[in-house]
Amino acid sequence: MQRAKKRQGSRPRQRDGIRPPQLRTNIMVNHRYRFTSTSATATVVTNSDVVGIIGAMVTVVNTSARLLAGTCKLRSVEVWTPPASQGAAATCSLEWASTTFSPNTEVSDTTVSVSEPAHIRAIPPRGSPQSFWMTADGTAMFTLTAPVGSIIDVSCVHVLNDTGAAGNSYSVGAAATLGVLFYPPLDGVTDVYLPVSLNTIT
Repeated sequence: MQRAKKRQGSRPRQRDGIRPPQLRTNIMVNHRYRFTSTSATATVVTNSDVVGIIGAMVTVVNTSARLLAGTCKLRSVEVWTPPASQGAAATCSLEWASTTFSPNTEVSDTTVSVSEPAHIRAIPPRGSPQSFWMTADGTAMFTLTAPVGSIIDVSCVHVLNDTGAAGNSYSVGAAATLGVLFYPPLDGVTDVYLPVSLNTIT
């Protein structure tokens, strides 16, 4: 079968690179953040906490900082919890906060084996506020129970602040040097879930 001949007088196809392509100018960071638990106490994590885990900059010595991100979308929370000793049981769980649009839902796992930790992977319920983009307004996202020694991975996408105004405020304790970039605990100022291998202030 013969190819159709190019029609006389037709315009040549525009070459790639003639015009600058469309792009999203906001800086987005897709990352998995890791934390370790220092307490078995059930702890509430807010949207401000999740927005803040990408980092904050100290703006007032030993007093306050500003968050780097303006918004965030939570993908998943994963937890591994080992038992304290052979024959002991260990349980980890995550309960999504109820809202007008969704009920309380909980994901839980228990182990009695020192070779296999309890493990959960929780994804925000479809259609719930936790499944959409969030800002840092202090709304409760979920309650996490992860005994001492648990490893917690949080996967999310952050959009860095680009409003021209200072980011959301974050309180810090002593030994916070002006201008230092640090990574807050997952639970914010209660300091239960500390970041792994990152500079933090507690």
